[in-house]
Amino acid sequence: MTHPNCINNRNIKIIATYVKGKLGSWDPLFEGLSYPTEEYPSAEDFFLDEDQWTTYENFDLVLRKAKTLANEPDFCFNCGISSAKLHSWGRFQYFLKVFATPNDGYIRVPFFNKNLNDTKYIEVVSPPVFDRNTKKMRALLKAKFHEDFDLNRDYMAAPYLRGILSSIPTLWGLPPARVKETLSPYDPEVVFNRDPEFAPYHLDVAVKDGVMTLRHPVTGERAKVGKRVFLVADQINDHPVFMGKYSANPAEALSNTPNPQEAILITQTIQVDGQTLFREGELFKGPYAILDITYDRISCLQRIAPLFSVGGLQDSGEELIETLDQLRKNVMAKNEAYLVLEKSNEELKEAKARLDQYNTELENKVEERTFELRKAQEELLQLNAELEAKVQTQVRQLERYKELRRYLSPKLAEQILSSDQGLGTEPERKLVTVIFTDIRGFSNLTDSIEPEEAFSVLNHYLAEMIKIVHDHDGTLNKITGDGLLIFFGDPVPVSDHAERAVRMAAAMQQRVDQLKEDWTQYGQDMGVGIGINTGFVTVGNVGSEIHRDYTIVGTQVNVAARLESLALAGQILISKRTHSKVHHLVRTDDVGEIQVKGIPRPVKVYSVLW
Repeated sequence: MTHPNCINNRNIKIIATYVKGKLGSWDPLFEGLSYPTEEYPSAEDFFLDEDQWTTYENFDLVLRKAKTLANEPDFCFNCGISSAKLHSWGRFQYFLKVFATPNDGYIRVPFFNKNLNDTKYIEVVSPPVFDRNTKKMRALLKAKFHEDFDLNRDYMAAPYLRGILSSIPTLWGLPPARVKETLSPYDPEVVFNRDPEFAPYHLDVAVKDGVMTLRHPVTGERAKVGKRVFLVADQINDHPVFMGKYSANPAEALSNTPNPQEAILITQTIQVDGQTLFREGELFKGPYAILDITYDRISCLQRIAPLFSVGGLQDSGEELIETLDQLRKNVMAKNEAYLVLEKSNEELKEAKARLDQYNTELENKVEERTFELRKAQEELLQLNAELEAKVQTQVRQLERYKELRRYLSPKLAEQILSSDQGLGTEPERKLVTVIFTDIRGFSNLTDSIEPEEAFSVLNHYLAEMIKIVHDHDGTLNKITGDGLLIFFGDPVPVSDHAERAVRMAAAMQQRVDQLKEDWTQYGQDMGVGIGINTGFVTVGNVGSEIHRDYTIVGTQVNVAARLESLALAGQILISKRTHSKVHHLVRTDDVGEIQVKGIPRPVKVYSVLW
């Protein structure tokens, strides 16, 4: 299902950067656009924030306005292909620089697509291979729109996507790739009759009795420009895929394809005002788009050239290293869990081997006995099979229960298990409230007492805090030393996640005040600082089926961490968005504004008077 905010603002930034390079300013693009005025001071600030998403209507309006301002017939393609040269991808640039060849870029197009738009899926039908006949690399991609999205609205943006794909080899100093759309999903009757781009030509496209006609934009006479054909599938990895082959004979198509589909084949090229409206050989009304990409093979010198370009990998260092370090920590934790599981699995295998051996010996003995003993042996074997299946079912249930208990309270874990749900596998964007906590003065304590005493203090503190998290139905994501990462709103969605987070933080501070009476015996004045922020994050599993961790990432997580780092002992700092949801429940003081890396404007901060 397509989300209303289905276009990432990276697309707007690519368009705006190209327009600014052509005209010297991007200001006209943002006039009249709707944006969250309570969070952003201007439309420009919002639409150039690559962590935000906007509606397709806004994207379409910007694209059409930019084409008018630039006054280029091939503006959409030129804009897309400029993204590599102008480095207008935003933080995606950091990932692209660690790709070894253009092949890596095309293989990962589905990943980048998910982070650029929520209107279609892109699949690598055939990964890049070297074609000895053309002496070129070739890759095939399939783009299929969501069923609830009107794909004909996207016809204007199709050259923009082809331009981006064409630009990938230029990162290695190669010529742009040739991107040919061998199959198009668009309906010419809808696109060329309703799209404002083609309204001045009064084409009046119609398909009747298998023939497509239109009013010729030059002669004004009715002309036949297309006909109905039947698509014939190719077998790709043992799956039928329509790649652009067709037959005019339905019986012939049926002999090659169990379920041939109709399409419209363009039989005459139509040009007007320097623009090609239809090109002979194009196929419309396919079930999806097929993009045939060819590009030059990269040399060894070109492969290493990006490493020595201006900025090189240094520009992406901090962000990329931070991401990789976090993934490395998750993998290490999963490795430890896997070793325990592997040991248990070996023990089960040994037990099963002994059981199989016993069954074999028993069978040999039973063969020497009477019919009654043979019947008893059969019953025993059946019991063993049922017992093994039951044990496997219980082991799977126990694994799911341990996974849920790792993050959730027993109540929520039982609730999810009873509904046969689990933690999501695919990353999703969700609105949640994120909380970071940390003990102030704990390092001084560990330096002044024995390690056993420090662990005792920490374990007691964590046990009390985790109980409070569970009492408020929060998701305990991580324990890092004396710090906690908690969030509300996933995997169990709640509408009052901001209120729950603030109530939980207040309860924590109240309990800490009680614990401080015990802490005074160590001669240290300790307290807890808490930071809370509400916003959209990406939540899901990171890793593989063997090694994975359920976590959250995104700029809004960094905001919560920044607030926690600024909070004094006994203080609860919240962001403006959290404050807007709880200001009627708690008293607060206006602390002022702070600057957070990755966010273009300062963040308003409030202190909760608990």
